[in-house]
Amino acid sequence: MSRSSILWMLVPLLLASACSTSQSWDPRRWFSKDDTSKPAVREVPGVEARLKGIGSAATGAVRVRESGELLIVQVELFGVKPGAYRVVFHENGNCSSPNGFSAGAPWSAPGSRVSATQLVPVINTDSEGRGELVARLRGIRMGEGGMVNRGVLVYEGTAAEPPKPNTPNNVAACGAFVKMTSLF
Repeated sequence: MSRSSILWMLVPLLLASACSTSQSWDPRRWFSKDDTSKPAVREVPGVEARLKGIGSAATGAVRVRESGELLIVQVELFGVKPGAYRVVFHENGNCSSPNGFSAGAPWSAPGSRVSATQLVPVINTDSEGRGELVARLRGIRMGEGGMVNRGVLVYEGTAAEPPKPNTPNNVAACGAFVKMTSLF
């Protein structure tokens, strides 16, 4: 084959490659209907509260972070009786009282359309008293100032009656939120 015929065979290939973009060589885009790039999801380190039992042997953690338009809540609960538990955020990160009263009133971020006592779904524990929950809550933000120095109470059962001073109640565990340095 002559040099000129090889050159003429290469010309259409060179022209086609000059007209295409490097994105067309990306296999993730071959079957995409939308060629516009999407903004990256905003991943932000959140807050974590280590749980300590109130009248129980409860331990675990509650972690909260924002991811794009979602508030991600992760709960790990251990050392409790089998059953249903309600996780509720509270105004104060104070677990000094023997019944959870020092955590203050139930709290939800500004603009939340859901009651603070109903914000996080119920977590169910197994026969060994262990439970895990990951909830993705849409339209809720941690709020101005975030959740650092706020608290979380874990209530035995599905109802969350705010604790009263000097009164036994159904609070199984308490934790205070601190800032996390990494994503969970």
